[in-house]
Amino acid sequence: MSKAPAYPQLPPQGYAPPPGAAQYVPPAQPTQPPPYAAAGPPPAYNPYHPGTQAPPGGYGAPPPQAPPGGYGYAPPGQTNVYIQPAAVPQVIMPARKPGGPSMGYKATAAAGSALGGLVSLTGKGLSALAKGVEREINHAVDGTKVSHTLALFTTGNVLQLYSRVTQRALRVMPNGAVDGLGGQEPAAQFIITNCGSNQVVLRNIANPAFHLAVLGGVTTGTGNGSDKSCIFRLHESVSNFVTLESVMCSNHHVGIAQNGMVTAPGMTKKGNPAMFSVKLVYSPFGQVQRH
Repeated sequence: MSKAPAYPQLPPQGYAPPPGAAQYVPPAQPTQPPPYAAAGPPPAYNPYHPGTQAPPGGYGAPPPQAPPGGYGYAPPGQTNVYIQPAAVPQVIMPARKPGGPSMGYKATAAAGSALGGLVSLTGKGLSALAKGVEREINHAVDGTKVSHTLALFTTGNVLQLYSRVTQRALRVMPNGAVDGLGGQEPAAQFIITNCGSNQVVLRNIANPAFHLAVLGGVTTGTGNGSDKSCIFRLHESVSNFVTLESVMCSNHHVGIAQNGMVTAPGMTKKGNPAMFSVKLVYSPFGQVQRH
């Protein structure tokens, strides 16, 4: 039996024949870099994308006029010139006094004071308005009230008014002065004229030319009986005393002090000095009140 022919075997991977062998090949030398050459200057800067058209001349150039102060850009064909900046006016502020408030503080304080005064005036105005409304309501009530005491103030009746303070009668002296020290005499008696709505005129019996009045801020007996100074609005208290309020001078009342002299009408409210009890002396209707 013949043997199969022998084929040459391949050397293992990574095998290299030793130096001097028939198939020895010396190892390749490493590649050397090319010799160094310095780079040339960079190309000129082109702000526009390569291949695009440049804008028209003057585009993006500085403005032809120079800005205020310093060197500026001149128009094409001209040289740059230096423009002197204009002088800026100097403002001198007054020196502030040491320790004193600033003008702003003073202005704020003045504004606050004015506002406070306005609020105060507004409050006073509202208060006065409320009092006026209340007074008008009270007058309307007084004008429609009906009672036995108020019925005595019928036209033609002769009455005496006794002060709650002195317990003496209201009277008119021969000189026209009024006090609260009268007795049973005619000077302390008054004939009544009722004007309606509990408003009356009081004419003195001793001197028919004298009428009780409030003139010039004073209670007097020298009224002529023909104007509002002689008209009084009646108000009856819960204890059947009456007060006499001047129709012409609202909130002015006939009043008697402890010494029997009249008080200032404007200072007299509906208190004890202004209160009088009523005594009927004579009535044309036949009703007479005796002690």
